[in-house]
This record gives sequence, structure tokens and C-alpha cells, in this order.
Amino acid sequence: MQNKNNICILNYWWHRNNYGAILTAYALQQLLFDLNYNNLLVNNIIFNEKVVSFKYNFAKKFKKKYLKTTKELHNYTDFYDYLNNIADTFILGSDQVLRANALQGRLYQNMLAFVHPMKKKIAFSASFAVDKEEFLKETDVNTIEKMKLAFKAFDFISVREDSGVDICNNIFNVDAQWIIDPVFIVNKEHYMKLIECSTTSYKNTIISYVLDDNKNYDIVYKYLEEKYGTKVVKIANSNLSVENWLTAIKECKFLITDSFHGMCFAIIFNKHFICVQNSKRGGSRFNSILNMLNIENQCINSINDVLKKDCLFKIDYIEVNKLIYQEAEKAIETLKKVIHAEPKFKEEKELVNNVFWEDIIEYKKNNNKFIIKVKKWLWLLWLFIFYNLFPYGVKRFIMNRRKIYGTK
Repeated sequence: MQNKNNICILNYWWHRNNYGAILTAYALQQLLFDLNYNNLLVNNIIFNEKVVSFKYNFAKKFKKKYLKTTKELHNYTDFYDYLNNIADTFILGSDQVLRANALQGRLYQNMLAFVHPMKKKIAFSASFAVDKEEFLKETDVNTIEKMKLAFKAFDFISVREDSGVDICNNIFNVDAQWIIDPVFIVNKEHYMKLIECSTTSYKNTIISYVLDDNKNYDIVYKYLEEKYGTKVVKIANSNLSVENWLTAIKECKFLITDSFHGMCFAIIFNKHFICVQNSKRGGSRFNSILNMLNIENQCINSINDVLKKDCLFKIDYIEVNKLIYQEAEKAIETLKKVIHAEPKFKEEKELVNNVFWEDIIEYKKNNNKFIIKVKKWLWLLWLFIFYNLFPYGVKRFIMNRRKIYGTK
């Protein structure tokens, strides 16, 4: 194991109920291990206040068994002091780390603003998830300006969608390469080893992995069950283990999904699939990978289309597998090259450090003011309850205790 290039990876491996997020992180980490690079996933789950109950979902079990992470990071100084002390190279990606809603409260993290000026910043197959027009609609001007500054300090930028190349070139004025998602790059044998640990069989079933389900899907499920003489098994929101989730896609008759990574793993396992393009979760992601693999028009816009025509498209997986291999080889060579290159843009990195630290100080000031306001509001609420709702005897008891203990 090479220790010369200790690497920290920042992505959303901890995200609740998101198989794509955790498998993307797993794939990139295993890819780096296969290339003999020592690496850790940044464990910022505690620091991110919007995380929903990580400890009760499948991601925790998967992390314990398969992922190598840093210690838990609790504040901004943990990022700067601890991470810079253990790593020389920092990788952002993959998954939707550059989308507006992913950057809220995390701009300092996701733009690697904490990285020391002498160290390396790499965006690897990072995703905006949307095209340029949609990105401009959902991202405020201040965030765009901060990102524009931060991108200038990256040593290398690659994005997962061709639309991301367009965003980098025309909004941020930086060059970016188009690199396939890490789930396609890592050796498929890693998934097969996970599947060996599965506990359920899904043979001769139609698997539904639909994130935004509705009553129209149930109508289509009944139609497909009658047409193919087999049952539809729903696996979204089922808290399946990652191993069983992979097995479901690999063993099924075919997959119905509106998930980008659901579609990706159907392709990896050479399965037929019905894909409903989920525009609100980032429609350009679907088109981009399908265009790269020359299997355009494999998505439908509505599940109701299944009732009108045959939407189980045929795919020449011999050609698709060749293209995946070519794109994976290109990505691996690029990754090795940028990891071994000398760090660049020291002055830009120093500027980014300074600007983002100013933002953090301002944020803390505002946050402290907010806390003071909350405390004041709670005190007024307590006084209202005390004087208007408590019985006289209770009020007298409390006042007497305040006198005894000297509380004010």
C-alpha cells in the first residue's frame, strides 16, 4: 500500500436510503485501493446537521463492514487541521456533490476550501445533476460566485455528465473532462463479492426500484404481472441491505426504475430495464450516460407509456460493455496521472482559504445572534406559561425554591 499519496474522498456515502450514494463511494474507494493508494472517506456525518437518522439505516451496517473512513468531524477546524494532517490529496466526488441543494451549508466542504494551499484538489466524476439552464435557475448568484472562485483552485476537474462540462466551461470558465461514474470503473468482481453475502433470492421476479412512486405505478405493475406471469417486488424504502439490493437487480427478470444508479447497475449487470426519467432528481444524468454508451432513447417520460407500447428496450450489451471498458480505462489513466502530478495554484488556494474563513466567521456571528434570539423567545414563553397557566400553589413552590437556591 502506497503511503506517499494519502487520499481523502468527500462525497455522500452516509446518505440515508441512498444505495447509489454509498455504492459510488465504495466503488471509488475500492478503485483507489486496487491502484495501491491508501485512502479514507471523509466522515462528516455528524457535522452535517441535515442528515436524517443515519444510525438506523443500512448505510451504517455497510460502512462498518466495507468502508474505511476518517474519524467523525464535528467542526470547521477538524476539516482544516485534522484532514490536512492526514492527507496530501483530496478528491471530491462522485455523485451530486455540486448541485445547489447539496451545497446548502456545505459549500466550504464540497468546494474543498479547507485544503491547505500546498496540497492537491481533484474533482473526480463530480455531478451537477442538471443542465446549465436548470443549474442557473436553482443556484443563487452568491453561491455561483463562490464556486467560481473555488474552482480556480482545483488541480483537476472532471464531471460525470456532458452537461457538467458545459457548466464548467460557460459558467465557471474552467476546463473539465467528462468521466464515467466510478460504479462503472471499478472491477465488477467487487460487486460479485458483495452479492455472495446476500440472504435473499430474487430470481424470476420483476424488480421495482422507484424513488417517486404513485398510484399509476401500481396499475402498471398489475399489467406487467399479467403480461409476464411473474410478480413485481418493490425494493425502494425497504431498508434492504446493500448486498440484497445488488442481488435483486442482478437476478431479476428486468428492472423498473426512476433512479439514476438503479439504471446504472442494470447496465452493469446487463439487464433489460424500464427507466422512467426522473427530471426533478436531475434528468440530464440519465441522458448523459446513455449517450456515452450509445443507447439513447432508453428512458420514458411517464410510467403510463408502458400501457401504450413495449418499453422494455433491447440493448446490445456486447457493444455497451466494450464502451464501458474503454471509458473505465481512460478514467483510470487520468486518475493516476493527476494523483501523481505536482499540486498547482498555490495563490488561488490561499485566496479560497481566506475568503471561506471570512464566511465561516460571519456565519458563526449570525448563528450566535440567532441562538440569543431563541433563548429570549423561550424565556418569554416560559414567563407566559408560568404566570397564566400554572396553579397558584405551583407558582409559590417554584418561587420559594428560587429564594432558597439563590436563582434569578
